[in-house]
Amino acid sequence: MTQSMMSFVVGIVVVLCLVIFTAARYRREHKDQSVARWLDTHPIKNWLHHKH
Repeated sequence: MTQSMMSFVVGIVVVLCLVIFTAARYRREHKDQSVARWLDTHPIKNWLHHKH
């Protein structure tokens, strides 16, 4: 592999590691909040019908 391709692959791996670490930390900090409770206050119907 060329040097530019290796840099690209290393960059992708670093970004994936950061995303996984951030998601795990967020999940750990918000363990007590359920998704159902969040969706209760933010109905999906309102997301689909935008008023312009």
